[in-house]
Parts: sequence; C-alpha cells; structure tokens
Amino acid sequence: METKPKENEWRPKRILLVDADADCRELLCLYLKRLNYPVPIEAVDGEDAVRKALREEPDLIILEIFLPKKDGFQVIADLRANPLTRGAVIVAATAMALPDDRERCLAGGFDAYLSKPFTVRELGKLLQTIFPCDASPDRS
Repeated sequence: METKPKENEWRPKRILLVDADADCRELLCLYLKRLNYPVPIEAVDGEDAVRKALREEPDLIILEIFLPKKDGFQVIADLRANPLTRGAVIVAATAMALPDDRERCLAGGFDAYLSKPFTVRELGKLLQTIFPCDASPDRS
C-alpha cells in the first residue's frame, strides 16, 4: 500500500505519539512543534495507543516499542490488521538500539526506525524522507 503523499501540500494532519515516559513525550512534542507539525495526540501504553489510533485515525504514529500493557510489536500488529489504521505511517522511536533492532522493527511492520536518543534534526530528516513534499524548515 502506498503511503507517500500525492500532492505538494500534503503533510500529516493527525499525529499519535506513544511513549510511556512523560519526558520523552514532552521532548518529542517540542521537536514536532519546532518542525511545524501539529500538536500530537498522546498515548501512554499499548492499549491506549490502539484505542486512540482507532478513534483518531492518525496519519503518522510515532511509537516506542517498550510499553506497558501491549508492546509496540503487538500494537503495530493490531493497527496493521485494522482497515482504519493500516495505512498510517508508523515510526519506531525506541530505545531498542542493538545492531539487528532496526531490521526487526522494519520486518515487524514499521515504516521507519529512529534509535533513542535522537535529535530534532534527525527526526526532521526522517519525516522529510517519509513525506518528501513536506517543506518544514531544518531548524536544528
């Protein structure tokens, strides 16, 4: 399924940010604001993530793997199985940083992978790769 934008003006309108750590959520919210993305919807665990994704139908989901109640792999399996959310772009933004973790995440259904800690510049570059028509400035 093609998830890349087809129009010059397209960029994600709804973002779901999933992380159990409040500090990580706050930092990612600041990064997204600095990159001129909309304020994300936040979820604190895997069950909350699935519930909010089904209700809000986000265009972009930034998802930690290590979550209470359901881990990121269980969450992505649920989201990819549901027609409401299977087309969302899902990025693993995770503390999983061993050599094979990137490949494991991509094989598990994620569209992209970022290893924590990452900078606003790294997030911006990744989002510009996913949404190539996005004209958000590089302001690291």
